[in-house]
Amino acid sequence: MFYENKPEFFILYNETTALQYPLHIHSYIEYVHVISGLVGMQISGEDYLLEPGDIALIFPNVPHKYQTLSSVSDIQFYIMNSSVDILPMHKMDLLGKYPRVPVVHPSPLHEDILYAEKRLFELTAKPENTQMISSLTSLILCHIFPMLQLNDFESTPPLDLTSKIIAYIGSNFQDEITLPLLAKKFGVGKYTLSRIFSNVLGISLPAYLNSLRMDYATYLLLRTDMDIINVAMESGYHNQQTFNRIFKSTKGCTPKEYRQVHRQSSVPHPPAAIIPAMQQSCGSFAPSPTSYQSPPPPG
Repeated sequence: MFYENKPEFFILYNETTALQYPLHIHSYIEYVHVISGLVGMQISGEDYLLEPGDIALIFPNVPHKYQTLSSVSDIQFYIMNSSVDILPMHKMDLLGKYPRVPVVHPSPLHEDILYAEKRLFELTAKPENTQMISSLTSLILCHIFPMLQLNDFESTPPLDLTSKIIAYIGSNFQDEITLPLLAKKFGVGKYTLSRIFSNVLGISLPAYLNSLRMDYATYLLLRTDMDIINVAMESGYHNQQTFNRIFKSTKGCTPKEYRQVHRQSSVPHPPAAIIPAMQQSCGSFAPSPTSYQSPPPPG
């Protein structure tokens, strides 16, 4: 939910739409709590199935992807991204260790976690709320960390080439990025890069770039008053006709129509460049409610 060059220190939202996020990586801690439905996740190459009540904790700089596996009417899960800088109690472990298994099945869920989630949904990510957000997030981690078997990060291999490329694109998607440029930067052939995108990511480089740029464009349309031309340029498109064409083919409507429809009917989603390809069509946008809904009781 963060763009490397447009950071926000904390984002929490309640997702009720069907999503498929391709492989991505970022410097924030990510907390996923499934309330209803099923969510399939891949974290550091391992596959996990999250059921209602399950929680996944993705440490910084860990490649991961996920998708919803249930019908839209059954989907509800919370996603929280937080900068490690506001979590001094856990920062050293978050940066120096990693969980052997990043998914836990707390049953029943401790009332402190429920309370912290509820309060966090009531707050906004403003500087004056940082201390409260830090305390509540730390409270959640205090209950989750004992369930994790943490290993030293030094015992893991360094980021592989795919992860490095994903991290680079996530930080520079607004600039011109081509296969020759990436090949030169990472010292590999264009054929090797093409195989990474087709075999590992399952998507071409242009399609991957467009997914990042479209997500950022929708964020700007809903969260700012920036005019359409500047939205296009800020999102990495220097030709407005190209921007309009790709936007309409992706969302089913023009950028102007998208802004008009969703500003009138919804609270906007947070940005999703590090979790690209949020599929929000012009007629099926489902906003993240600000009201808290407790998970169903175990069993």
